[in-house]
Amino acid sequence: MVLDSRRPRIAAVAMALVLMGLVSACSREPEAAAPTPVTASADVPEQQLFDYRMIESEAGVKQWILQSAEMQKFSGQRDMILGDVHMEFFRAGEHFSELDADSGRVNKLTRNVVTWGNVSVVTDDGRRLETEELLFDNETGLIHNDVFNRFTRAADVMTGIGLEATPDLEYIELKRDVKAEVDDSSELADPVAGNPESESGSQ
Repeated sequence: MVLDSRRPRIAAVAMALVLMGLVSACSREPEAAAPTPVTASADVPEQQLFDYRMIESEAGVKQWILQSAEMQKFSGQRDMILGDVHMEFFRAGEHFSELDADSGRVNKLTRNVVTWGNVSVVTDDGRRLETEELLFDNETGLIHNDVFNRFTRAADVMTGIGLEATPDLEYIELKRDVKAEVDDSSELADPVAGNPESESGSQ
């Protein structure tokens, strides 16, 4: 039998290399993961106020008052989001109607107001407009939408889709699919003239 004296040395060298590799692997710390950048959530308002109030006047005469249970202002947006909206309208300083809605928004530059959710406009003499969405244009002083509306004055009821009106509901034009239930003893407001279907009596 012939013995090779080199084999023990080769085995010893191999074992030493394996041990060095294990020590090196154990001593090496894992690389830290790159930090995740923290950004502000778009859902977080930069400003939040409760019992918010805005007053619009012209030559010192009050035009309308906007009140909201909560106002939220988000970064980069001109519109302020409103919750539980209440508006009061005035003519020559005298109150004539009120608007209520679940939600809304107001542009801080144009002062235009958009409302939605159980929207109603009620005048001091009892006229009532009910809808789900309404825009008040501050420049023209008109309210309008493109959804279903129900207008009531005493025993008269008109419904239709699309609307243009004044906040006092003296002028009101329903755009299409107009229907009316009119008490013959009363006079329906003239603004719906031009919609023959609305003047045809009870339907």
